[in-house]
Amino acid sequence: MNNKRMPFKVFKFVAAAVALMMMAAWAMPPAAAVAAQTNGSVYYVDSAGGDDSNAGTSPETAWRTLDKVNASVFEPGDSILFKAGGVWNGTLSPQGSGSAGHPIRIDRYGDGNKPLIAGGGAEAAVYFYNQEQWEVRNLEITNDSDTRAARRGIHVDGSSGGFSNPRVYRHFLFENLDIHNVKGDPSNDYAHNGGIIVWGTNWDYHVSDVVVNNCAIYAVDSVGIYLNGAQNTYSSDLKVTNNVIYDVGADGAFILNTTNGVIEHNVVHDMHVRASGYHVPLWVWGTKDAVIQFNEVYNTAAGGDAQAFDADYNSDGTIIQYNYSHNNAGGLVLVVNDGTKAGNFNTGTIVRYNISQNDGGAVFNFNGTPNHTKVYNNTVYLPRYSEAKVINHSNWGGYASNTSFYNNIIYNLGSGGYSFGSSTNNVFERNVFYGNHPPSEPADPYKITADPLLASPGSAGIGMDSAAGYQLLDTSPAIGSGALMADNGGRDYFGNPVASDTAAPNIGAYEGPGLDPDNLPELPSPPPETNLLKNADFEKGDFSNWPTVYNGAAIAGDAHSGHYAARLTGSYAGAEQVVGGLYPNTIYKLFAWGKSEGGGDAVFGVKNFGGASAVDVHVNSANYTRKELTFTTGSDSTSATIYLYKAGGEGSVLFDDLELYQFSAAPGGDSGPPDDYETGTNDEFDSGALNDQWHWIRENPNKWSLDAQPGHMRIVAENGDIANGTASAKNILLTGAPDGDWTLETKLDGKPTSAWSQGGLIVYVNDDTYIRMTRLYGTGNQFQFDAKNNGERVHEETADTIGSSSAYLRIVKSGNTYSGYYSADGVAYAQVGTTRTLDFAAPKIGLTACAGTGLTANFDYFHIVPAPEPASNLLNNPGFETGDFAGWNNHFNNAAVVGEEAHSGEYAAVLTTQYGGIQQTVTGLEPNTSYTISVYAKTEGGVSGEFSISEYGSYLRTFPVRSADYERKSYTFTTGSNNTKVTLELYKRSAGGAVYFDDLELVKAGASV
Repeated sequence: MNNKRMPFKVFKFVAAAVALMMMAAWAMPPAAAVAAQTNGSVYYVDSAGGDDSNAGTSPETAWRTLDKVNASVFEPGDSILFKAGGVWNGTLSPQGSGSAGHPIRIDRYGDGNKPLIAGGGAEAAVYFYNQEQWEVRNLEITNDSDTRAARRGIHVDGSSGGFSNPRVYRHFLFENLDIHNVKGDPSNDYAHNGGIIVWGTNWDYHVSDVVVNNCAIYAVDSVGIYLNGAQNTYSSDLKVTNNVIYDVGADGAFILNTTNGVIEHNVVHDMHVRASGYHVPLWVWGTKDAVIQFNEVYNTAAGGDAQAFDADYNSDGTIIQYNYSHNNAGGLVLVVNDGTKAGNFNTGTIVRYNISQNDGGAVFNFNGTPNHTKVYNNTVYLPRYSEAKVINHSNWGGYASNTSFYNNIIYNLGSGGYSFGSSTNNVFERNVFYGNHPPSEPADPYKITADPLLASPGSAGIGMDSAAGYQLLDTSPAIGSGALMADNGGRDYFGNPVASDTAAPNIGAYEGPGLDPDNLPELPSPPPETNLLKNADFEKGDFSNWPTVYNGAAIAGDAHSGHYAARLTGSYAGAEQVVGGLYPNTIYKLFAWGKSEGGGDAVFGVKNFGGASAVDVHVNSANYTRKELTFTTGSDSTSATIYLYKAGGEGSVLFDDLELYQFSAAPGGDSGPPDDYETGTNDEFDSGALNDQWHWIRENPNKWSLDAQPGHMRIVAENGDIANGTASAKNILLTGAPDGDWTLETKLDGKPTSAWSQGGLIVYVNDDTYIRMTRLYGTGNQFQFDAKNNGERVHEETADTIGSSSAYLRIVKSGNTYSGYYSADGVAYAQVGTTRTLDFAAPKIGLTACAGTGLTANFDYFHIVPAPEPASNLLNNPGFETGDFAGWNNHFNNAAVVGEEAHSGEYAAVLTTQYGGIQQTVTGLEPNTSYTISVYAKTEGGVSGEFSISEYGSYLRTFPVRSADYERKSYTFTTGSNNTKVTLELYKRSAGGAVYFDDLELVKAGASV
């Protein structure tokens, strides 16, 4: 690794769901299994019920303290068992060594949490010196403090008597440990403080057969795991396997000075977050024949190096294979040798069958003078907005030589190129170069520039298996087009066999048969390249979509592009936008152009995304400069707050042309509902099990029940909402909406008692687009009709004066309009606010209770009431769209049909002379039946008109028309006991002016066309 030091901007910890899922595997059974040993004694330690005067040989006679354990010398085959749930403060430092086949074991007994060894600021929480043959399992280990210092979770220390013919200590196993909150010092001897450190403080502790397996190591400084065998001629078999490592100040895990070292099956993310200098998540130094394989590394913060993997100097024969690297600031791999010293070397590194997606910096990095590196059958994807180089050679006492590239797919949609410096003897054969072709692209006599036809490029998310989109389609030009590679490892990234001496292999990391594009397995889609920010360039000329603006923020004309930019002038001025509809556990990238005037400190960043703290970037250039940051949403986070900020009072700052992109595919699906909802049906909630039609958004199973009040769906409201972009409401219960018009109804038993608690009906597209009709505690008890469309929210309230805990709620959909209603008795309903017009695509419908803890919502039923079948209009030619009076019985005194002034369609009827009129008699009505007749009419020239009905079994009814604009007039009448017809007349009584009629309707009362 490069030995230079330089500061960098700290990126903060984000814990991904994959880490949480793997943690579940660490809840191991109680360690009474130690009884399987064939010899040795078993000692028990109980921090609450033990006594150091006891024999310690049974749970009933357990010891109590670490002092007792540390004062004891243990023999081969012994076991030390700490009681589950116990806590011990200080350093655990037991004495003695095991022997080959009879190690001394530290483990747990009983049920409950792992025993906790809390170092409390000691040099180490667990310490061994000049010992061997120990196995430590199933503990939780911390070593926290208010101040930083060189500290370790576990430290294996010692001396082998020098470097000539040293004593070699053997066998340490650290398994199923949870190591966190180790307050080390990244700036002081960074490599030798952190989670697990195996290293002699005088450097000559030689050790072999050290395994760190299935541990969780997080929130530690400065490194996660450091295994140093002292000399690879004596040390062998140092292994780091199956661990999850994250939120580490500097490096994740590295092994040094050993032969046959292995780093495999680890998930490592959010490294390099609290250390300056040059750091890599997984790497080796001074090793022979080390292997780094089957690892996933992502989200390494910017700074020195910051690649996923590193074959560092004084190493020979390192193989880096079958790994998945994504979203790392420095790239996929670094191969390095310090050429300033004659004795240093790095030879024979192989980089093969890896997948790199969205890595930054440069994908392949060669620093100094490594020799004979082979890079083959890797697949690299760089997105459209990437500026990362594909290859970069840099000088450190010289340049690399004899580097070969075979069978790689370079899918480069970005703008980055290739930098070779003074490197020599670079060979390129049978590679695919697709997308951007910069002038620096290397020559390749068998180069392919056609689309390699990857199944779904750019679609991988978090998880090794998420990279299925990098398989090839059966028409890919990369199939069978590669060069034969000897000793190729025998398999590809996906586990398909690779022959070395028969048919030509595929190009890229996939060797299987091509996929049929018409019969593909389920594959993720690549993230959309859509800017998720609204008014991101301020070209609306105001702060629309930036609802939080403070301390002197204004729109200015000094733009990076277009006409407008945001200028912050006041002390600590700022602007914020909440972005909803994000995916949990998904990586996003934020770009902004900014500049400083008069010493202003321009800051842009993100907060409220599920991370431990905000992430931001400073811009201090006097000219517009583009910078970026990366963040990962939390396991249940579907929103984030983007902020622009001026730090301090001096000068002013400007921002323009922001972009927020989804940078990785979502691992767990949409923050909104899936697409396969069946059309919902009525549910009385009488069954003890939830109907299959229902789906939960952000389910909390502890807060809903069908048993708590039989016959009801109970949802206990929690804090969290989807209003104002917060996107954290739990237990939204949804089913599919039917086509056409409908009404949703429910009876809610429950009245909110604390601020913003609410429950009711919801029409849901995503967290940014919905309709809610809820019973709310806002300004007192209220009913609220809440409409949000693409983040733009309008809500209206009315007082809740219903004395009962029960209320009836209703949402009515008609076309693209939605209305909300409430009722005390389920019969007489009152509307809340106004009807909203919203074009929702494939909405879901259901129930919600959220935004506070003051409501236990018991829903008696959920009903979907279809709209009544539209009644037939009983009038003939009611809109005059035949262009004449067809269907009308009579028209007189210059009545006409004109192709202008229509209310709808093309035609209307007009009366322009005195006593002009039109008549139509409709027969076939039912006796003793109510009908509604309506007409749209308007006048010109100050005259009036009228419409009337007669011959229906009662006296003549006449209604005046006086409006200068079209106005709907209607009347409901009831036919007589023997009457089956009605006559309608449209009439103009006065001279001058004109009266227009259009869009008449005669239907049974209560129905509408």
